[in-house]
Amino acid sequence: MKSRAEKKIADRMARFGLEYFLPTIKVMRQWSDRRKLVEVPLFNGYMFVRVTPEEFTTVRMVEGVVNFVKMEGKYAILRDEQLEAIRTFVATGLPVAAAPADFAPGTKVKVTFGPLKDFEGELVEVKNEKQFVVRLEAIHQVLLVNLPAAYLEKVDY
Repeated sequence: MKSRAEKKIADRMARFGLEYFLPTIKVMRQWSDRRKLVEVPLFNGYMFVRVTPEEFTTVRMVEGVVNFVKMEGKYAILRDEQLEAIRTFVATGLPVAAAPADFAPGTKVKVTFGPLKDFEGELVEVKNEKQFVVRLEAIHQVLLVNLPAAYLEKVDY
């Protein structure tokens, strides 16, 4: 998808009657004369669509769509619970950021308190902050949420 055109592409998807999900977050942006809270896509250049094989061509015809994400030659598919996790993270209002999924595997943890209670992920150290990480392998992205270490417990598998 064309970078920085996600919202326009979402409007076009709606006109085609396609089911899509564009997770967005609010961030403070600074201009020379003002600061403003703006809504931006959580994953730059990514949008999630639920399509049948027959609709693949329709999606590709939407102006601005470049391609589908592929892993090992197959279309990347997110499970419903992964999409629901993204919706929940965004809805909490907690600071959330997306980053490339190039972290080394860490300790498996579970959130024990707050609106994300019972979510599981991996704990990583970034700039000396403990962050709760939900790894979304299908799109090579992870969600990073700042949580106090006291909200986490180790999960043994």
